[in-house]
Amino acid sequence: MEEDNGTEPWHRSLQAMLDALNQTLHGAVFRPAAPHNASTRAGRDDNAYMYILFVMTLFAATVGSLILGYTRSRKVDKRSDPYHVYIKNRVSMI
Repeated sequence: MEEDNGTEPWHRSLQAMLDALNQTLHGAVFRPAAPHNASTRAGRDDNAYMYILFVMTLFAATVGSLILGYTRSRKVDKRSDPYHVYIKNRVSMI
């Protein structure tokens, strides 16, 4: 008893693409073959990859802004930094 894990439509489309590429490389005219059986979930998951890309973009923007904000906050010179207080006092003594 085989389990259907949802990769059969993907496998068929990949095989059709590879067949078309093979025919194109060998000079044959490409004629798409009729699908063996139509997918029943075709309309439901059409834009799933766009949702994944959207979520990944939001995540990347959030992490990027956190990293940028942290690195910029570390570069700001603090006036109460002991090193700057020492340099300020040392210069005024000279």
